This record gives sequence, structure tokens and C-alpha cells, in this order.
Amino acid sequence: MYIKRLFRLHKHSKELRNYFSTVPELPPCEFKPQKYNGPSYEQLQNIRQARLNPALVTYYSQPLALHQGYKQWLFDINGKRYLDLLGGICTVSVGHCHPKITETVNRQMDTLGHVSNIYYHPKIHEYAKRLTDKMPGNLKV
Repeated sequence: MYIKRLFRLHKHSKELRNYFSTVPELPPCEFKPQKYNGPSYEQLQNIRQARLNPALVTYYSQPLALHQGYKQWLFDINGKRYLDLLGGICTVSVGHCHPKITETVNRQMDTLGHVSNIYYHPKIHEYAKRLTDKMPGNLKV
């Protein structure tokens, strides 16, 4: 049932695209992305075809080539801005390159980038204490 409905929606998606004749304008954004100096779109396609696993599916015939992100915005290799409606695990709550997160991560990377679980590192203990201090007594592990 679900697959039939999905197919029906997909079958008519071209007609729906034609129904909406204008694209809404995005609100202003003070951020200016860095100039992209990497491979062209065609070069990216060729590299992907020749060197990446076909299991890395893009779902689009011409996927966007994203270059940079800032908060809720994404920028393609041509500098065009998009609203990210498919944010991942972290970006759904804080966005891309959020200044506070970037500053904190950089500060930690300047101190220590990685340590194995077989050693103590104060930050994970500080985090565990702060987290469990906020929980009711029966949820403290």
C-alpha cells in the first residue's frame, strides 16, 4: 500500500513542480561563503563514478555539490544558498558551523583531539556529572 502511494506521488511529482510557478525568496543572510576552488561539477561526477562505492547513493540525477554550511544554510560550489531541510544528527539542533560550537571544538582540538576509553579524560567525567545532576534520582546511573 505504502509503495503504491509513494509511486503515485513520484509519478506526479513533475506535474506538481509545474504547478508552482515561482520559488519563494529566501530571507537575507549576513554570511558570505568562501569562494570554492575545488574540482568542477563534472570532475566530481567523474571521480565519484570511477573511485567511490556505488552503494553511496545520492537519490538525485543531478545532486547538489555542497561546499559550505552556516547555521541553517548550505551553499553549493557556485555560491547558491539553500535552506537545509535535511539536517543530520547534530545540525538539526544547532545548524552548520555554529560559532559557539566551532569555538568550543577548536578549543578542545587545541588541547587534545582524541583519547582512548582505556584512559581517563576529565571532560567525559565532567559531562557525565553535569548530565546526571539534571536527572531525577531514580534515573541517575
